[in-house]
Amino acid sequence: MARKLLGACAAVLVLAGSTCWGQDALLEDLYGRGVHAYFARNYREAHGLLNTAISSGSRDPRTYYFRGLSYARLGRPDEANADYHKGAELEILGSDPYPVAR
Repeated sequence: MARKLLGACAAVLVLAGSTCWGQDALLEDLYGRGVHAYFARNYREAHGLLNTAISSGSRDPRTYYFRGLSYARLGRPDEANADYHKGAELEILGSDPYPVAR
């Protein structure tokens, strides 16, 4: 009985770990596609992808920076400034290092 319980617990841990990794991969994909759309000058698409990443739980400050840049290009400076501040806050307080440059 104990062996079955231990096996079930191990299976749950493996599945839970892969689910978290899958979520991270999805958020990274949305971020990457958003950045590519931004550099392709498709600011509406970039905003949509980055917004989806953020609303899905991304804590990557770069996501906020690029959404802020997209807001700026779309003529929405107040939202852009709010995202720059949020990105800076996440960069300072975050535990994960992200390669954020000036």
